[in-house]
Amino acid sequence: MCTREDDDMGTERFSRLAAYGRPWLVAACLGTAMTPAATLADEYIAGTFPPIKAGKPYAGQTINVPTMKGWASFAPAVEQTKAFEEMTGIEVQYDMMPGSEIPTKQLLAVSQKNGSYDIITQHATTFGAFLNFLQPLDERIASTWGGEDKFLAWVFPAQEGVRGKDGTEFYIPFHANAQIGYYRKALFEDAKEQQAFKAKYGYDLAPPTTIDQVADIATFFTRPDKGQYGLTANWGGDQGFYAFLDYYYSAGNELLGADYQPTMKSGKGREDAVRILTWMQDAIYKDKFVNPDSASFQTGQVSDYFLSGASAMAYGWLSDYWAFMQNPDNIKQVGPVGAFRFPSFTGSPSGGFSSWWVMGIPKDAKNPDAAWEFIKWTLNEHPQVDMAAGQLPPIRDLAYKTAIEPGGINPPALYEAFSQAHIVTQVPEMSQQPFTKGIELLSQVIANKMTADEFVDAYVAEIEKTLKRAGYIK
Repeated sequence: MCTREDDDMGTERFSRLAAYGRPWLVAACLGTAMTPAATLADEYIAGTFPPIKAGKPYAGQTINVPTMKGWASFAPAVEQTKAFEEMTGIEVQYDMMPGSEIPTKQLLAVSQKNGSYDIITQHATTFGAFLNFLQPLDERIASTWGGEDKFLAWVFPAQEGVRGKDGTEFYIPFHANAQIGYYRKALFEDAKEQQAFKAKYGYDLAPPTTIDQVADIATFFTRPDKGQYGLTANWGGDQGFYAFLDYYYSAGNELLGADYQPTMKSGKGREDAVRILTWMQDAIYKDKFVNPDSASFQTGQVSDYFLSGASAMAYGWLSDYWAFMQNPDNIKQVGPVGAFRFPSFTGSPSGGFSSWWVMGIPKDAKNPDAAWEFIKWTLNEHPQVDMAAGQLPPIRDLAYKTAIEPGGINPPALYEAFSQAHIVTQVPEMSQQPFTKGIELLSQVIANKMTADEFVDAYVAEIEKTLKRAGYIK
Protein backbone atom coordinates (compact mmCIF):
# COMPACT_ATOMS: atom_id res chain seq x y z
CA MET A 1 0.00 0.00 0.00
CA CYS A 2 1.15 3.61 -0.57
CA THR A 3 2.36 5.06 2.73
CA ARG A 4 4.66 7.93 3.61
CA GLU A 5 7.42 5.37 4.13
CA ASP A 6 6.96 4.18 0.54
CA ASP A 7 7.30 7.74 -0.73
CA ASP A 8 10.56 8.24 1.16
CA MET A 9 12.08 5.40 -0.84
CA GLY A 10 12.17 7.78 -3.79
CA THR A 11 12.07 7.35 -7.53
CA GLU A 12 13.89 4.01 -7.46
CA ARG A 13 10.83 2.56 -5.76
CA PHE A 14 8.56 4.03 -8.46
CA SER A 15 10.70 2.77 -11.34
CA ARG A 16 10.63 -0.75 -9.90
CA LEU A 17 6.85 -0.63 -9.65
CA ALA A 18 6.60 0.36 -13.30
CA ALA A 19 9.05 -2.34 -14.32
CA TYR A 20 6.93 -5.01 -12.66
CA GLY A 21 3.86 -4.02 -14.66
CA ARG A 22 2.28 -1.78 -12.04
CA PRO A 23 2.69 1.75 -13.43
CA TRP A 24 -0.74 2.67 -12.09
CA LEU A 25 0.68 2.31 -8.57
CA VAL A 26 3.34 4.90 -9.38
CA ALA A 27 0.57 7.38 -10.12
CA ALA A 28 -1.29 6.39 -6.98
CA CYS A 29 1.77 6.74 -4.74
CA LEU A 30 2.74 10.05 -6.29
CA GLY A 31 -0.83 11.18 -5.76
CA THR A 32 -0.53 10.37 -2.07
CA ALA A 33 2.75 12.22 -1.81
CA MET A 34 1.26 15.28 -3.50
CA THR A 35 -1.74 15.41 -1.17
CA PRO A 36 -0.92 17.99 1.53
CA ALA A 37 -3.62 16.66 3.83
CA ALA A 38 -2.14 13.18 3.75
CA THR A 39 1.21 14.28 5.18
CA LEU A 40 0.24 16.78 7.88
CA ALA A 41 0.90 14.81 11.06
CA ASP A 42 -0.82 17.40 13.23
CA GLU A 43 -4.07 17.07 11.27
CA TYR A 44 -4.23 13.36 10.56
CA ILE A 45 -3.54 10.17 12.46
CA ALA A 46 -0.13 8.78 11.54
CA GLY A 47 -0.14 5.53 9.58
CA THR A 48 -3.65 5.93 8.17
CA PHE A 49 -4.49 6.19 4.49
CA PRO A 50 -6.92 7.40 3.42
CA PRO A 51 -6.00 9.70 6.31
CA ILE A 52 -8.21 9.84 9.40
CA LYS A 53 -8.50 13.22 11.12
CA ALA A 54 -6.61 13.55 14.39
CA GLY A 55 -8.00 15.25 17.47
CA LYS A 56 -11.41 13.56 17.33
CA PRO A 57 -13.27 16.54 15.80
CA TYR A 58 -16.48 14.52 15.49
CA ALA A 59 -16.39 12.88 18.90
CA GLY A 60 -19.83 12.22 20.32
CA GLN A 61 -21.51 11.93 16.92
CA THR A 62 -23.33 8.72 16.00
CA ILE A 63 -23.57 7.40 12.46
CA ASN A 64 -26.10 4.85 11.27
CA VAL A 65 -24.64 2.41 8.75
CA PRO A 66 -26.74 -0.21 6.93
CA THR A 67 -25.03 -3.45 5.95
CA MET A 68 -25.87 -7.01 4.99
CA LYS A 69 -26.62 -9.39 7.83
CA GLY A 70 -24.23 -12.34 8.05
CA TRP A 71 -21.88 -10.97 5.38
CA ALA A 72 -18.66 -12.86 6.11
CA SER A 73 -16.38 -10.65 4.03
CA PHE A 74 -17.47 -7.48 5.87
CA ALA A 75 -17.36 -9.14 9.29
CA PRO A 76 -13.72 -8.12 9.98
CA ALA A 77 -14.69 -4.46 9.56
CA VAL A 78 -17.59 -4.89 11.96
CA GLU A 79 -15.29 -6.62 14.45
CA GLN A 80 -12.74 -3.79 14.20
CA THR A 81 -15.29 -1.00 14.50
CA LYS A 82 -14.45 -0.49 18.17
CA ALA A 83 -10.92 0.48 17.11
CA PHE A 84 -12.40 3.10 14.77
CA GLU A 85 -14.65 4.40 17.54
CA GLU A 86 -11.71 4.72 19.95
CA MET A 87 -9.62 6.41 17.25
CA THR A 88 -12.27 8.99 16.33
CA GLY A 89 -14.78 9.21 19.16
CA ILE A 90 -17.51 8.48 16.60
CA GLU A 91 -20.10 5.86 17.53
CA VAL A 92 -21.18 3.45 14.79
CA GLN A 93 -24.60 1.82 14.82
CA TYR A 94 -25.10 -0.91 12.22
CA ASP A 95 -28.47 -1.75 10.74
CA MET A 96 -28.00 -5.40 9.75
CA MET A 97 -30.51 -6.47 7.10
CA PRO A 98 -31.03 -9.43 4.74
CA GLY A 99 -29.39 -9.05 1.35
CA SER A 100 -32.79 -8.88 -0.33
CA GLU A 101 -33.56 -5.66 1.60
CA ILE A 102 -30.31 -3.86 0.79
CA PRO A 103 -31.75 -1.90 -2.18
CA THR A 104 -35.38 -1.50 -1.11
CA LYS A 105 -35.06 -0.59 2.56
CA GLN A 106 -32.34 1.98 1.98
CA LEU A 107 -34.06 3.51 -1.04
CA LEU A 108 -37.25 3.95 0.97
CA ALA A 109 -35.28 5.58 3.79
CA VAL A 110 -33.43 8.14 1.65
CA SER A 111 -36.53 8.95 -0.40
CA GLN A 112 -38.40 9.83 2.81
CA LYS A 113 -35.58 12.25 3.74
CA ASN A 114 -35.81 11.65 7.46
CA GLY A 115 -32.11 11.18 8.17
CA SER A 116 -32.33 7.47 8.89
CA TYR A 117 -28.86 6.71 7.54
CA ASP A 118 -25.58 8.59 7.43
CA ILE A 119 -24.23 6.16 4.83
CA ILE A 120 -25.84 3.96 2.22
CA THR A 121 -24.21 0.73 1.04
CA GLN A 122 -25.11 -0.63 -2.39
CA HIS A 123 -23.95 -2.99 -5.09
CA ALA A 124 -23.08 -1.54 -8.48
CA THR A 125 -26.18 -3.17 -9.96
CA THR A 126 -28.40 -0.83 -7.90
CA PHE A 127 -26.26 2.29 -7.56
CA GLY A 128 -28.23 4.30 -10.10
CA ALA A 129 -31.44 4.32 -8.10
CA PHE A 130 -29.76 6.43 -5.37
CA LEU A 131 -27.96 9.15 -7.34
CA ASN A 132 -30.64 11.81 -6.75
CA PHE A 133 -30.45 11.28 -3.00
CA LEU A 134 -26.67 11.42 -2.48
CA GLN A 135 -24.14 14.15 -1.80
CA PRO A 136 -21.42 14.62 -4.44
CA LEU A 137 -18.05 13.47 -3.13
CA ASP A 138 -15.74 15.20 -5.63
CA GLU A 139 -14.45 17.81 -3.17
CA ARG A 140 -13.89 15.25 -0.44
CA ILE A 141 -12.03 13.01 -2.91
CA ALA A 142 -9.85 15.91 -4.10
CA SER A 143 -8.89 16.90 -0.55
CA THR A 144 -8.08 13.30 0.39
CA TRP A 145 -6.32 11.97 -2.73
CA GLY A 146 -5.18 15.22 -4.34
CA GLY A 147 -7.56 14.91 -7.27
CA GLU A 148 -10.03 12.54 -8.87
CA ASP A 149 -7.39 11.27 -11.29
CA LYS A 150 -5.22 10.10 -8.41
CA PHE A 151 -8.19 8.48 -6.71
CA LEU A 152 -9.10 6.60 -9.90
CA ALA A 153 -5.48 5.48 -10.29
CA TRP A 154 -5.63 4.12 -6.74
CA VAL A 155 -8.74 1.96 -7.20
CA PHE A 156 -9.78 -0.45 -9.95
CA PRO A 157 -11.34 0.91 -13.20
CA ALA A 158 -14.72 -0.46 -12.11
CA GLN A 159 -15.15 2.77 -10.13
CA GLU A 160 -15.63 4.69 -13.37
CA GLY A 161 -18.85 2.76 -13.92
CA VAL A 162 -20.63 4.07 -10.82
CA ARG A 163 -20.32 7.79 -11.44
CA GLY A 164 -23.16 10.13 -12.35
CA LYS A 165 -23.98 10.99 -15.96
CA ASP A 166 -21.70 14.06 -15.84
CA GLY A 167 -18.86 12.14 -14.17
CA THR A 168 -19.71 13.26 -10.64
CA GLU A 169 -18.46 10.92 -7.92
CA PHE A 170 -21.16 9.84 -5.48
CA TYR A 171 -19.64 6.60 -4.22
CA ILE A 172 -16.51 5.12 -2.68
CA PRO A 173 -15.86 1.37 -3.13
CA PHE A 174 -15.12 -0.96 -0.24
CA HIS A 175 -15.51 -4.46 -1.75
CA ALA A 176 -14.54 -6.10 -5.05
CA ASN A 177 -15.17 -9.61 -6.30
CA ALA A 178 -15.49 -11.70 -9.44
CA GLN A 179 -16.78 -15.18 -10.16
CA ILE A 180 -14.16 -17.87 -10.72
CA GLY A 181 -13.81 -21.63 -10.89
CA TYR A 182 -12.46 -24.10 -8.32
CA TYR A 183 -11.16 -27.61 -8.85
CA ARG A 184 -10.00 -30.56 -6.78
CA LYS A 185 -6.25 -30.86 -7.21
CA ALA A 186 -6.15 -34.47 -6.04
CA LEU A 187 -8.42 -35.51 -8.91
CA PHE A 188 -6.67 -33.45 -11.56
CA GLU A 189 -3.21 -34.59 -10.49
CA ASP A 190 -4.02 -38.29 -10.10
CA ALA A 191 -1.87 -40.25 -12.57
CA LYS A 192 -4.63 -42.73 -13.46
CA GLU A 193 -7.15 -39.95 -14.05
CA GLN A 194 -4.65 -38.08 -16.23
CA GLN A 195 -3.93 -41.16 -18.30
CA ALA A 196 -7.61 -41.99 -18.80
CA PHE A 197 -8.50 -38.42 -19.68
CA LYS A 198 -5.76 -38.05 -22.28
CA ALA A 199 -6.68 -41.39 -23.84
CA LYS A 200 -10.28 -40.19 -24.24
CA TYR A 201 -9.83 -36.53 -25.22
CA GLY A 202 -6.32 -36.35 -26.64
CA TYR A 203 -4.94 -33.58 -24.43
CA ASP A 204 -3.60 -33.29 -20.89
CA LEU A 205 -5.91 -32.97 -17.91
CA ALA A 206 -5.51 -29.49 -16.42
CA PRO A 207 -7.73 -26.61 -15.26
CA PRO A 208 -9.84 -25.60 -18.30
CA THR A 209 -8.89 -22.66 -20.48
CA THR A 210 -11.75 -22.99 -23.01
CA ILE A 211 -15.46 -23.61 -22.59
CA ASP A 212 -15.14 -26.86 -24.57
CA GLN A 213 -12.57 -28.04 -22.04
CA VAL A 214 -14.99 -27.22 -19.23
CA ALA A 215 -17.53 -29.54 -20.85
CA ASP A 216 -14.96 -32.27 -21.53
CA ILE A 217 -13.58 -32.25 -17.99
CA ALA A 218 -17.00 -31.99 -16.38
CA THR A 219 -18.29 -34.87 -18.49
CA PHE A 220 -15.23 -36.97 -17.67
CA PHE A 221 -15.66 -36.53 -13.92
CA THR A 222 -19.44 -37.02 -13.89
CA ARG A 223 -19.93 -40.45 -12.34
CA PRO A 224 -23.54 -41.11 -11.30
CA ASP A 225 -22.61 -44.42 -9.69
CA LYS A 226 -20.39 -42.50 -7.27
CA GLY A 227 -22.75 -39.57 -6.79
CA GLN A 228 -20.27 -37.22 -8.44
CA TYR A 229 -20.83 -34.45 -10.99
CA GLY A 230 -18.18 -32.67 -13.02
CA LEU A 231 -19.36 -29.15 -12.20
CA THR A 232 -21.61 -27.39 -9.71
CA ALA A 233 -22.65 -23.75 -10.12
CA ASN A 234 -24.63 -20.91 -8.55
CA TRP A 235 -27.33 -20.71 -11.19
CA GLY A 236 -30.24 -20.12 -8.81
CA GLY A 237 -32.17 -16.86 -8.40
CA ASP A 238 -30.32 -13.57 -8.79
CA GLN A 239 -26.94 -15.29 -8.79
CA GLY A 240 -27.99 -17.31 -11.82
CA PHE A 241 -28.70 -14.09 -13.71
CA TYR A 242 -25.35 -12.67 -12.59
CA ALA A 243 -23.66 -15.85 -13.84
CA PHE A 244 -25.27 -15.36 -17.25
CA LEU A 245 -24.12 -11.73 -17.32
CA ASP A 246 -20.62 -12.84 -16.35
CA TYR A 247 -20.50 -15.20 -19.32
CA TYR A 248 -22.11 -12.65 -21.66
CA TYR A 249 -19.69 -9.85 -20.80
CA SER A 250 -16.69 -12.17 -20.86
CA ALA A 251 -17.67 -13.02 -24.44
CA GLY A 252 -16.99 -9.40 -25.39
CA ASN A 253 -20.47 -7.91 -25.02
CA GLU A 254 -22.14 -5.16 -23.05
CA LEU A 255 -25.86 -5.01 -22.40
CA LEU A 256 -26.28 -1.75 -24.31
CA GLY A 257 -24.62 -0.44 -27.43
CA ALA A 258 -23.50 3.13 -28.04
CA ASP A 259 -27.03 3.93 -29.19
CA TYR A 260 -28.51 2.46 -25.97
CA GLN A 261 -30.03 -0.39 -27.94
CA PRO A 262 -29.85 -3.84 -26.27
CA THR A 263 -26.95 -5.71 -27.83
CA MET A 264 -28.58 -9.11 -27.61
CA LYS A 265 -31.42 -8.04 -29.87
CA SER A 266 -29.54 -9.21 -32.98
CA GLY A 267 -26.18 -10.16 -34.45
CA LYS A 268 -23.29 -11.36 -32.30
CA GLY A 269 -24.99 -10.35 -29.06
CA ARG A 270 -28.02 -12.50 -29.73
CA GLU A 271 -25.90 -15.41 -30.94
CA ASP A 272 -23.74 -15.29 -27.82
CA ALA A 273 -26.72 -14.99 -25.46
CA VAL A 274 -28.53 -17.93 -27.05
CA ARG A 275 -25.37 -20.05 -27.04
CA ILE A 276 -24.65 -19.32 -23.37
CA LEU A 277 -28.21 -19.91 -22.18
CA THR A 278 -28.48 -23.13 -24.19
CA TRP A 279 -25.17 -24.33 -22.76
CA MET A 280 -26.33 -23.67 -19.20
CA GLN A 281 -29.63 -25.43 -19.81
CA ASP A 282 -28.06 -28.42 -21.59
CA ALA A 283 -25.38 -28.78 -18.91
CA ILE A 284 -28.12 -29.76 -16.45
CA TYR A 285 -30.81 -31.43 -18.55
CA LYS A 286 -29.14 -32.84 -21.67
CA ASP A 287 -25.42 -33.36 -21.08
CA LYS A 288 -25.99 -33.76 -17.33
CA PHE A 289 -22.52 -32.82 -16.13
CA VAL A 290 -23.92 -30.11 -13.80
CA ASN A 291 -25.94 -31.26 -10.79
CA PRO A 292 -29.68 -30.42 -11.06
CA ASP A 293 -29.63 -28.58 -7.73
CA SER A 294 -27.46 -25.93 -9.36
CA ALA A 295 -30.74 -24.55 -10.72
CA SER A 296 -31.47 -23.30 -7.20
CA PHE A 297 -27.97 -23.03 -5.71
CA GLN A 298 -26.40 -19.85 -4.38
CA THR A 299 -22.64 -19.71 -3.83
CA GLY A 300 -22.79 -20.95 -0.24
CA GLN A 301 -24.57 -24.10 -1.36
CA VAL A 302 -22.09 -24.53 -4.21
CA SER A 303 -19.25 -24.39 -1.70
CA ASP A 304 -20.88 -26.95 0.60
CA TYR A 305 -21.64 -29.27 -2.31
CA PHE A 306 -18.12 -29.01 -3.68
CA LEU A 307 -16.48 -29.62 -0.29
CA SER A 308 -18.65 -32.70 0.24
CA GLY A 309 -16.82 -34.30 -2.68
CA ALA A 310 -19.90 -34.34 -4.93
CA SER A 311 -18.28 -32.39 -7.79
CA ALA A 312 -14.86 -32.06 -9.40
CA MET A 313 -15.21 -28.36 -10.23
CA ALA A 314 -17.27 -25.43 -8.99
CA TYR A 315 -18.22 -21.96 -10.23
CA GLY A 316 -19.46 -18.92 -8.33
CA TRP A 317 -18.43 -16.14 -5.96
CA LEU A 318 -16.03 -18.66 -4.53
CA SER A 319 -13.41 -16.24 -3.28
CA ASP A 320 -15.84 -15.74 -0.38
CA TYR A 321 -14.73 -19.20 0.74
CA TRP A 322 -11.11 -19.35 -0.48
CA ALA A 323 -9.53 -18.85 2.94
CA PHE A 324 -11.94 -21.39 4.41
CA MET A 325 -10.90 -23.91 1.76
CA GLN A 326 -7.23 -23.52 2.62
CA ASN A 327 -7.82 -24.92 6.10
CA PRO A 328 -6.94 -28.65 6.08
CA ASP A 329 -9.75 -29.37 8.54
CA ASN A 330 -12.32 -28.11 6.01
CA ILE A 331 -11.10 -30.05 2.97
CA LYS A 332 -10.68 -33.54 4.37
CA GLN A 333 -13.03 -35.05 1.78
CA VAL A 334 -11.66 -33.27 -1.29
CA GLY A 335 -8.04 -32.46 -0.55
CA PRO A 336 -6.26 -29.31 -1.79
CA VAL A 337 -8.32 -26.84 -3.82
CA GLY A 338 -7.12 -24.88 -6.85
CA ALA A 339 -8.67 -21.92 -8.66
CA PHE A 340 -8.99 -20.99 -12.32
CA ARG A 341 -10.45 -18.16 -14.34
CA PHE A 342 -13.66 -19.41 -15.91
CA PRO A 343 -13.18 -19.47 -19.70
CA SER A 344 -14.94 -17.21 -22.16
CA PHE A 345 -17.52 -18.63 -24.56
CA THR A 346 -15.73 -16.86 -27.41
CA GLY A 347 -12.21 -18.01 -26.56
CA SER A 348 -10.69 -14.72 -25.45
CA PRO A 349 -11.95 -13.41 -22.10
CA SER A 350 -12.96 -9.76 -22.20
CA GLY A 351 -13.85 -9.44 -18.53
CA GLY A 352 -17.07 -10.58 -16.93
CA PHE A 353 -19.48 -9.35 -14.26
CA SER A 354 -17.94 -7.20 -11.53
CA SER A 355 -19.13 -7.25 -7.94
CA TRP A 356 -18.41 -3.72 -6.77
CA TRP A 357 -19.88 -2.62 -3.45
CA VAL A 358 -19.89 1.08 -2.66
CA MET A 359 -20.75 3.58 0.07
CA GLY A 360 -22.32 6.98 -0.37
CA ILE A 361 -23.51 9.79 1.91
CA PRO A 362 -27.22 10.70 1.69
CA LYS A 363 -28.23 14.35 1.35
CA ASP A 364 -30.23 13.96 4.56
CA ALA A 365 -27.37 12.43 6.58
CA LYS A 366 -27.23 13.90 10.07
CA ASN A 367 -23.46 13.54 10.43
CA PRO A 368 -21.90 13.54 6.94
CA ASP A 369 -18.38 14.46 8.07
CA ALA A 370 -18.31 11.63 10.59
CA ALA A 371 -19.65 9.33 7.88
CA TRP A 372 -16.76 10.35 5.61
CA GLU A 373 -14.25 9.40 8.30
CA PHE A 374 -15.85 5.96 8.52
CA ILE A 375 -15.80 5.48 4.74
CA LYS A 376 -12.11 6.38 4.64
CA TRP A 377 -11.39 4.00 7.50
CA THR A 378 -12.95 1.05 5.66
CA LEU A 379 -10.35 1.59 2.91
CA ASN A 380 -7.36 1.54 5.24
CA GLU A 381 -5.04 -1.46 5.04
CA HIS A 382 -6.76 -2.72 8.14
CA PRO A 383 -9.59 -3.69 7.88
CA GLN A 384 -9.13 -4.21 4.10
CA VAL A 385 -6.44 -6.89 4.33
CA ASP A 386 -8.49 -8.71 6.96
CA MET A 387 -11.57 -8.52 4.75
CA ALA A 388 -9.56 -9.98 1.86
CA ALA A 389 -10.18 -13.46 3.20
CA GLY A 390 -13.60 -13.14 1.56
CA GLN A 391 -13.14 -10.51 -1.14
CA LEU A 392 -10.63 -8.64 -3.24
CA PRO A 393 -9.65 -5.18 -1.97
CA PRO A 394 -10.92 -2.50 -4.39
CA ILE A 395 -7.50 -0.84 -4.08
CA ARG A 396 -5.21 -1.97 -6.87
CA ASP A 397 -2.03 -2.22 -4.81
CA LEU A 398 -3.65 -4.08 -1.93
CA ALA A 399 -5.39 -6.43 -4.34
CA TYR A 400 -2.06 -7.21 -5.99
CA LYS A 401 -0.53 -7.77 -2.58
CA THR A 402 -3.25 -10.16 -1.42
CA ALA A 403 -3.54 -12.17 -4.66
CA ILE A 404 -0.33 -12.04 -6.70
CA GLU A 405 2.57 -11.48 -4.33
CA PRO A 406 3.92 -14.53 -2.44
CA GLY A 407 1.97 -15.28 0.70
CA GLY A 408 -1.21 -13.63 -0.56
CA ILE A 409 -4.51 -14.92 0.76
CA ASN A 410 -6.46 -14.67 -2.52
CA PRO A 411 -6.03 -16.84 -5.63
CA PRO A 412 -4.31 -15.14 -8.59
CA ALA A 413 -7.30 -16.16 -10.74
CA LEU A 414 -9.47 -13.73 -8.77
CA TYR A 415 -7.16 -10.79 -9.45
CA GLU A 416 -6.89 -11.72 -13.13
CA ALA A 417 -10.66 -12.01 -13.49
CA PHE A 418 -11.46 -8.78 -11.67
CA SER A 419 -8.83 -6.74 -13.50
CA GLN A 420 -10.99 -7.00 -16.62
CA ALA A 421 -14.43 -7.16 -14.99
CA HIS A 422 -17.22 -4.72 -15.87
CA ILE A 423 -19.94 -2.76 -14.13
CA VAL A 424 -22.98 -3.96 -16.07
CA THR A 425 -25.40 -1.16 -15.15
CA GLN A 426 -24.54 1.26 -17.96
CA VAL A 427 -27.38 3.67 -17.21
CA PRO A 428 -29.12 4.06 -13.82
CA GLU A 429 -32.48 2.82 -15.10
CA MET A 430 -30.95 -0.58 -15.96
CA SER A 431 -30.56 -1.26 -12.24
CA GLN A 432 -34.31 -1.29 -11.78
CA GLN A 433 -36.97 -3.28 -13.63
CA PRO A 434 -34.69 -4.83 -16.30
CA PHE A 435 -32.68 -6.53 -13.57
CA THR A 436 -35.76 -7.79 -11.79
CA LYS A 437 -37.13 -9.12 -15.06
CA GLY A 438 -33.80 -10.67 -16.00
CA ILE A 439 -33.68 -12.66 -12.77
CA GLU A 440 -37.25 -13.86 -13.30
CA LEU A 441 -36.59 -14.94 -16.89
CA LEU A 442 -33.27 -16.64 -16.17
CA SER A 443 -34.93 -18.68 -13.45
CA GLN A 444 -37.38 -19.96 -16.06
CA VAL A 445 -34.54 -20.94 -18.41
CA ILE A 446 -32.64 -22.78 -15.68
CA ALA A 447 -35.84 -24.58 -14.68
CA ASN A 448 -36.12 -25.74 -18.32
CA LYS A 449 -39.43 -23.89 -18.71
CA MET A 450 -38.26 -21.34 -21.27
CA THR A 451 -36.02 -21.52 -24.32
CA ALA A 452 -32.97 -19.34 -24.84
CA ASP A 453 -34.66 -17.48 -27.70
CA GLU A 454 -37.74 -16.80 -25.58
CA PHE A 455 -35.52 -15.36 -22.84
CA VAL A 456 -33.74 -13.05 -25.26
CA ASP A 457 -36.98 -11.78 -26.80
CA ALA A 458 -38.58 -11.09 -23.43
CA TYR A 459 -35.50 -9.49 -21.88
CA VAL A 460 -34.85 -7.27 -24.89
CA ALA A 461 -38.49 -6.13 -24.79
CA GLU A 462 -38.14 -5.21 -21.10
CA ILE A 463 -34.96 -3.22 -21.73
CA GLU A 464 -36.52 -1.35 -24.65
CA LYS A 465 -39.64 -0.53 -22.65
CA THR A 466 -37.59 0.85 -19.77
CA LEU A 467 -35.20 2.89 -21.89
CA LYS A 468 -37.97 4.31 -24.07
CA ARG A 469 -39.80 5.46 -20.96
CA ALA A 470 -36.58 7.07 -19.69
CA GLY A 471 -35.97 8.80 -23.02
CA TYR A 472 -32.78 7.03 -24.07
CA ILE A 473 -34.31 5.50 -27.19
CA LYS A 474 -37.36 6.28 -29.31
